[in-house]
Amino acid sequence: MTVRSETTVTINHPAEKVAEAYASEAYWTHIAETLSPEPGQLHEFTGDTATLFEILPKSIMPEAAQALISQDLKLKRVVNIGKLADGSATHTFTGDVKGTPVDFSGEIAQSSDGETTTLTYDNEVKVDIPFMGAALEPKVAEALEEIVSNEAKLTEQWISDNL
Repeated sequence: MTVRSETTVTINHPAEKVAEAYASEAYWTHIAETLSPEPGQLHEFTGDTATLFEILPKSIMPEAAQALISQDLKLKRVVNIGKLADGSATHTFTGDVKGTPVDFSGEIAQSSDGETTTLTYDNEVKVDIPFMGAALEPKVAEALEEIVSNEAKLTEQWISDNL
């Protein structure tokens, strides 16, 4: 079974600045190192794809998930960066948690309203555990929404500090 959710965040900078950040290896390095309480790393950056290895501490997981895991989770996330045209872009992402049956993916619609940028995430979460997956998927989706919100705050701050 799969759970879908939609999350919308606003970044108080124009779309051109967000696109400039997304095109920066320094930006993705910052995201990998600061998004989670445990620093991750930018594994690869090609200009239009960022591959991040991130660590999600067990302590920030939903309680139901904590009971099923014995250690911090290692997350591989790949973000494909779309080209900005007329203030809009579409990005995609995939993620999987090493050693677990948890996968997620989605599409990010970026739009501009002058001095602000809206990112609308269409998320899909799959937890492939018989009988338990359907109960855990909404909790993983909630955690993903929190990650998206935190990443937007970091993006806004990084742009303010660097562009």
